[in-house]
Amino acid sequence: MRAPLTRSMTLALGLISSSHLLADTEALDDAETKQPDMELASTRINAQGLGSTTEDTGSYTTGSTSTATKLNLSIRETPQSISVVTRQEMDDFDLNTLTEAMRHTTGIVVQHSDSDRVSYSSRGYTINNFQIDGMLNTFSFMKSDADTIIYDRIEVVRGATGLTTGAGDPSGTINMIRKRPTHELAAKAGVSGGSYDDYYSYVDVGGPLGFDGRLRGRTVLAYRDSKSFRDTYALKREVAYGILEADLTDHTTVAVGYDYQDKQVRGSSWGTTPYWTGTGDKANLGRSTNWATSWSSWPLKDKTAFATLDQLLVDDWRLKAAYTHRTSESDGKVYYAGGGFPNADGSGMSAFSSHFAGDESMTALDINVSGTYALLGRDHELMVGYGEAKYDSTSPLSIDLNPDDYGTIANWNDLSGIPKYRDLDTGLDSSHSTIKQKSGYLATRFNLTDEWHAVLGTRYGSWKSTNTSRDFDDSAAGGISYQKVTQTHNDMLTPYAGLLYDFTEELTAYVSYTDIFKPSTNKDASGSYLKPVVGSVYEVGLKGSFLEERLNLSSAVFWSKQDNVPEIDDSVPRGPNGEEYYKSGGKGNKIKGFEVELAGEVMRGWNMMAGYTYTHSLNADGKRINTTAPLNLVKASTSYTLPGEWRTLTVGAAVNWQSDIYRVSNRPSGATNQNGYPITFKENITQKSYTLVDLMARYEFNPHVKATLNVKNVLDQKYYENVGFYNGVFWGEPRTVSLGLEWTL
Repeated sequence: MRAPLTRSMTLALGLISSSHLLADTEALDDAETKQPDMELASTRINAQGLGSTTEDTGSYTTGSTSTATKLNLSIRETPQSISVVTRQEMDDFDLNTLTEAMRHTTGIVVQHSDSDRVSYSSRGYTINNFQIDGMLNTFSFMKSDADTIIYDRIEVVRGATGLTTGAGDPSGTINMIRKRPTHELAAKAGVSGGSYDDYYSYVDVGGPLGFDGRLRGRTVLAYRDSKSFRDTYALKREVAYGILEADLTDHTTVAVGYDYQDKQVRGSSWGTTPYWTGTGDKANLGRSTNWATSWSSWPLKDKTAFATLDQLLVDDWRLKAAYTHRTSESDGKVYYAGGGFPNADGSGMSAFSSHFAGDESMTALDINVSGTYALLGRDHELMVGYGEAKYDSTSPLSIDLNPDDYGTIANWNDLSGIPKYRDLDTGLDSSHSTIKQKSGYLATRFNLTDEWHAVLGTRYGSWKSTNTSRDFDDSAAGGISYQKVTQTHNDMLTPYAGLLYDFTEELTAYVSYTDIFKPSTNKDASGSYLKPVVGSVYEVGLKGSFLEERLNLSSAVFWSKQDNVPEIDDSVPRGPNGEEYYKSGGKGNKIKGFEVELAGEVMRGWNMMAGYTYTHSLNADGKRINTTAPLNLVKASTSYTLPGEWRTLTVGAAVNWQSDIYRVSNRPSGATNQNGYPITFKENITQKSYTLVDLMARYEFNPHVKATLNVKNVLDQKYYENVGFYNGVFWGEPRTVSLGLEWTL
């Protein structure tokens, strides 16, 4: 897969696959009796109608989830707030990256720091816990902003998930669930084109491979080639995913797979767009502003291999084991005019520049046994398991060969003459970091009566990090200094408790509690690690399940207390290699809030996801913190397939509204100090409340061919997605239009 996968290759494969498959398939005359495009092996349709798999259910919700507790529970049975972005919603609204999916998720705030770094936050804090197929991911954040074409659904648990992730925080966990092989031959191929030369193509084929269907497989290939509304920025991404699944016996199923995402970019920025000029006036720089050189690039290549085992033991007791190994490679050179304040004559700006090179790897193993047991005349569920994970990161020590004035920009209007960043790899490691986690866990759903249920659990384990660093130092032996720092935390106990009461067959009230413990990998300006984050999280809520569990309603009041929460310290300059420093948020940080969500099928052919979130973050003095996250957030998506003769047409809309955000910035006074640097004073950069509206329409020409039109930000709302980060702003995307065509077996 190292060779380029061109659009024409993908399209050709899709057309060949489609034409061959269509030739062997009779078109159905009545769309009402049409069979699903892909009937997945892992789809479990229970008495209530939905299983865990969402592909081809046409639904905006799921029948079961295990992200919060590892127990296979419905959303209503789980005593925490859960949202699911299903395959149907991703297809309806062209949510082809993780970022786009999170923009449609209740309570999630999406913010870019620059063109290639994006963060997601919930309940006042950044989400750092990611899972793929329920497997712990120890990467600090998903830098590749994964393509969603390989996923069946994305489950998001808001609040602490210490039971399933170990060390963590009260923000939430994002769990991406891959597509699985199909029992019957099924295939899709599609192409799309959109604003700013955004072209996309894919092929998705699955089905039985032999042994009377006991061996199944699935392959997904995709390619994107796009430019941007930002000057000079462009992206190319190759995606490949393959999985084999085999029933070794009637009770034993194994699967092995591999996924690959290669993101190549140019015109990468490293920071925000300046908000103030050197005189202290608003810079009023447009959305297309991108002061990066044309060669500036922050690429990323991800490779993941995985294997699973599902063994039926006795009765309904099952043994499940999973292994995954992921590597991430980056090798790009960035030059971006992100420092200072621009003057009218082209002066005032300095560059952030670096060579981003290094490798990361993550290996994780999880084994658990689950089933039902009888006690006091009732049946209960139990899961016992063990997991461990290791994260490893290495970056090279290089000699900077650039001239002393390389970071000084003569004219920010013209960066065409800036030579490419030059350095020499010494063969030594600049830094080498490892994080190891080991833990055992136990969870049970105890059915106290017909109405009362308890979900109890605990996780016990250890966490160890080691960081070694080298740097040039004339006073050290050999001219290179060496430092090694180790953190060890044993006997980490994370309790989890939830109590539920079924008022009726449709309504359940619950209360839940969990502890928080998260060792910090962030350093302050002195190079010292911050103290571990500690705290507790409480949640009280009401959930409902209606229309044969195809419609879920949930509401919750939540509050948490945390100490030592890290925050980016942009009051100090970046480090010598462009690194950001952090500071502790202090003790007694408190979060309180309320949220409500309705997701699923309101009536036949009408899907909806609608959520509202209120989040208030306070420090120990009662002062609001995390002001770059809105107090109020509303997200709604809906699609409707018209009845009768218009049943081939589906229309939909999505609305995102958020209240104002702000951050304290340094505004120039127009004067300079004795060294010629601007004298600044504190002032807020604010983004007022705004509304974004998306529209979609899909038309089915026949059971095998359909076209989808998406218009995002249809009102062309101008807004800042991030404000005040290093005295700048990050523009949100303007109106975009895309048209896609899909062939289905």
